[in-house]
Amino acid sequence: MIERIDFILSYWIFFWYLLYELKIIKYNPKLALSIALILNIIPLSLMIYYKNNILHILLLLVINYIIKVIPLLRLKNNKINYYEDIYIIGIIIIFYILWLLFNNVNIKNFNFIEDIKLNKPFSPIIIFISK
Repeated sequence: MIERIDFILSYWIFFWYLLYELKIIKYNPKLALSIALILNIIPLSLMIYYKNNILHILLLLVINYIIKVIPLLRLKNNKINYYEDIYIIGIIIIFYILWLLFNNVNIKNFNFIEDIKLNKPFSPIIIFISK
């Protein structure tokens, strides 16, 4: 169970999107948002398979709609520059890993599959709303 938003890579990507929309940075987050959305099929599928609480499933869908689908819809006409975007994604992942290390977070503790099997909320916003 992860209770801090800054320990979740998806929120880093969403922050990147916000900076892009505010024209603070020029690097398009469309590829990163697309990959993150595709990867979220895994926890969603597991939640359905293990018959998780419907509220948790709906919250996951709503959160992903807000932080991934809406940004992707807003970026639909933007072109992906694969070389540049992959480079920037790599840099963000490096900073993300350094942030986890700086905060003494063990990535091995990010066992969302076990939380899903036990019908526990596994993301910070779902945990907060569930409480």
